[in-house]
Amino acid sequence: MGSSCQRQLARALFLAYIQAMLRAFIFVFFIPVCLYAQSQRQWVDSVYNVMTLDQKIGQLFMVMAFPDGNLDKQQNTTYKIKKYHLGGILFSTGTASQQLRDTYRYQKASKIPLLIAADAEWGMAMRLKDVTPYPYAMTLGALPNEELIYDLGKRLGVRKRKMDVHVTFSPVADVNTESQNPIIGIRAFGDNPKRVAKQAKAFMEGLQDAGIIAVAKHFPGHGAAKLDSHKGLPKIEYTKNQIDSIGLVPFINVIEHGVKGIMLGHLEIPSLDNSSLPVSVSYRVITELLQDKMNFNGLVFSDALDMKGITTRVESPAVSAFLAGVDVLLMPLRLDKAINEIKSSYTKGNISPDRLETSVKKILAAKYASGLHQKSTIDRDENPLHDTFYDNYLREQIAMQSIVKVYVKNKKFPLHPSSDMHYVAFGKKMSDDFFNVIRSKTQVIQVSKQQIKATDFSTKTLIVGIHTNTSSPWSSQSFSVDDISILSHLSTYPNVHVVLFANPYALSQIPNLSSFASVLLAHEQQAVFAKAAAQVLFGEISAIGILPVQVKE
Repeated sequence: MGSSCQRQLARALFLAYIQAMLRAFIFVFFIPVCLYAQSQRQWVDSVYNVMTLDQKIGQLFMVMAFPDGNLDKQQNTTYKIKKYHLGGILFSTGTASQQLRDTYRYQKASKIPLLIAADAEWGMAMRLKDVTPYPYAMTLGALPNEELIYDLGKRLGVRKRKMDVHVTFSPVADVNTESQNPIIGIRAFGDNPKRVAKQAKAFMEGLQDAGIIAVAKHFPGHGAAKLDSHKGLPKIEYTKNQIDSIGLVPFINVIEHGVKGIMLGHLEIPSLDNSSLPVSVSYRVITELLQDKMNFNGLVFSDALDMKGITTRVESPAVSAFLAGVDVLLMPLRLDKAINEIKSSYTKGNISPDRLETSVKKILAAKYASGLHQKSTIDRDENPLHDTFYDNYLREQIAMQSIVKVYVKNKKFPLHPSSDMHYVAFGKKMSDDFFNVIRSKTQVIQVSKQQIKATDFSTKTLIVGIHTNTSSPWSSQSFSVDDISILSHLSTYPNVHVVLFANPYALSQIPNLSSFASVLLAHEQQAVFAKAAAQVLFGEISAIGILPVQVKE
């Protein structure tokens, strides 16, 4: 009898313990969430309920601002903020210190706090000239796992918050299946949908864990385009099955893991909408596919509405995009015309009060989540983006882990210091970083391309550094006819090692690639990549990078 009472008592104590833990869990986790949601709703409602129609319409728009110190541009932007009650600003080219000053000026001019956005895929250096760049997405795509991608996303998010930025138009979630894509290219992580999905998710989670609204782009996938949507409307000839199995895969993944924003691409995709109009104004794609079927309830952004991918096909881009389901209308060609068209459509009943309320309240909720309900921007003019030890560490780790061993002959690789080592540089060399690192490891003779033609390398070791302009993702990566001819000649020698500082697609220009003793892909012309490539070449570290795209030899 005694043991039975003890068991009942133990059971009662255990149940009491479980109940206490559940109450504690609810108190610690659910009550704060409920209180936050209630506070957010109250603030959003309190702002929305006193807004005029003009103020509500103005919240839908973001315009571009240039932090370059030009007074006329500043005054013009301030005028637009006050006259049209703008919802946000997208900063373009300039300097970090000027952007901070302008942010303070514009926030002070706005009755309702502005969402500040940055198109900063590889950091603020994409637009600001006094900031050091981070590697491009396709370089990150060569990393063997997603840990560094998350770390970089979080670091970039922290740096953006220091600049009072709330929204970043990244990650690029496009699967770049078209090697000649003129606008996406190495802005994408690669051409494998599953890898791109994991990498875009990691980058997004890093950004959002730092308090940034990440906006994945360009839905439903710009990677197969052969035309720049700034210049015209690209036509994506994917079947519905290809859309599902390639283009949508990364977007599905980031949506399932809580991405807060999606940007539409100006693309014609007949398999999704056969109207010949860009999907960026397609109700079928934006509302029925993205929001209803894929369950995305975050902010929907248009791509810039001044791009020819939409202006050449759509008479009223802003109102057409809004009616299709877009929340934030970015950079209309004529702001006054776009606002008047939205207002006219509203007064005629084409835009319902509920439809306008939905988007405006989503925008206000994003402002609350970004802390704009409680703190004002501080007037600062010092650049907060000077590199720290951690910034340098991240760049070094990315470089070391992204070097790709494209091809090696095991008996010839890695290299060992010797007295017959030679080096020649091809292409547009931006520095002597690579040669200097090699010289620190071995005796090496630098030779010119002219000397190459007259020298027999049958018994000598030659390192060939091929450099392309990697200062921009849109720079030409083409080799000269002369360089290709010399490379073809060098491929006949037994101990020639090629290191390519270029994007992966440039590998297809190397003649007889598998005839060389080794070929390494080192991605970018930065000192950390020069150092990492040399370390791999001399066997100090292993090449663990993965080719992010398929390349035809």
